[in-house]
Amino acid sequence: MKVLYVLPVKGGGGGAHSVAQEVNELVKMGISAQIAVNQKNFASFVTCYSDMPNVSRNVVEFTDEKSLAALLSNVDSVVCTIFTSVKLVKDALTITKSKPKVSYYAQDYEPLFVQPADPMWQEAFDSYTLIPNMTVFAKTDWIRNVITANHGIEVSKVSPSIDHDVYYPGLNKSEAQVWISAMIRPSTPRRAPQRTMRVLKNIAEEFGNKVNINVFGCTDEDIFTANLSSDFEYTNHGVLSRNQVSALLRKSHLFIDLSDYQAFGRTGLEAMACGCVSLVPSTGGTEEYINDQKNGFVVDPRAENKVSKVILGFINSSNTDRDKLRNEAMNTAIQFSVRKAACSVYDLLADK
Repeated sequence: MKVLYVLPVKGGGGGAHSVAQEVNELVKMGISAQIAVNQKNFASFVTCYSDMPNVSRNVVEFTDEKSLAALLSNVDSVVCTIFTSVKLVKDALTITKSKPKVSYYAQDYEPLFVQPADPMWQEAFDSYTLIPNMTVFAKTDWIRNVITANHGIEVSKVSPSIDHDVYYPGLNKSEAQVWISAMIRPSTPRRAPQRTMRVLKNIAEEFGNKVNINVFGCTDEDIFTANLSSDFEYTNHGVLSRNQVSALLRKSHLFIDLSDYQAFGRTGLEAMACGCVSLVPSTGGTEEYINDQKNGFVVDPRAENKVSKVILGFINSSNTDRDKLRNEAMNTAIQFSVRKAACSVYDLLADK
């Protein structure tokens, strides 16, 4: 079976990580799998996944619908990965004589990315039913249910993936300070950078040298331009690679994600695999891996005072209690593997 994922992005985000990891595994298992990336993002994407040879040597470039159609000419299955890729694939299919099976790996509910007045909203909304007989699949029940409720279509489920070669436990953590890490991405409002920095500031002022606060995902200039709270002690590690993120998470005791929602929340699960307890938003698909107070924390991110109390409780808890949460988190994370995810995708593609 020959599979082509169409992924017109620069790489580095959770959705791109999923595709890259699973293509890497499919190739290892003997499947001919490639990722088609548009010319604008091609170099960035290849660089982003240079540590995954099965991916970087199986990335192919396209410039427009015509060149994408040429790539579709000898594949059995084409997988759309983001709403903009669905229209590209539809247009390419009108050019090529090839009739591959078409699927859409929905990794979020993308109409939530833009305001309804934006023309991109309509394209995102239409994408789930744009191509007749297209199989839509997702890795969380939340994504499946939202798509079904809004579009009346069945959405299949595949397993989420986590790369345990990159995200593995760090058990020799600081005993002098509680390390807290968070991703800050001002360019993505739903990730709530303002809220996250406010909460981090409150924690820093409350605990001083008892905590070591770390952020990543943007530059200092981004933080300044977005007018985020920054008048407190923290370290900004900037935009990190997968290996750099995992190295930071292995040092951390707590990772906090105060996004408005998370369709899955990959970094929360990756943190757990690194032996770091995660605090995640209650809205979305985090229930796939978080059991509140058992292996992490689930909060309403809008209730900032309550969020701060949960973090305060974690910081003040005993080493024994923190270790218990950490161990449960690691035991949960180990249940999610790239191989399991790749096999679930293969079964779905081969069955359609």
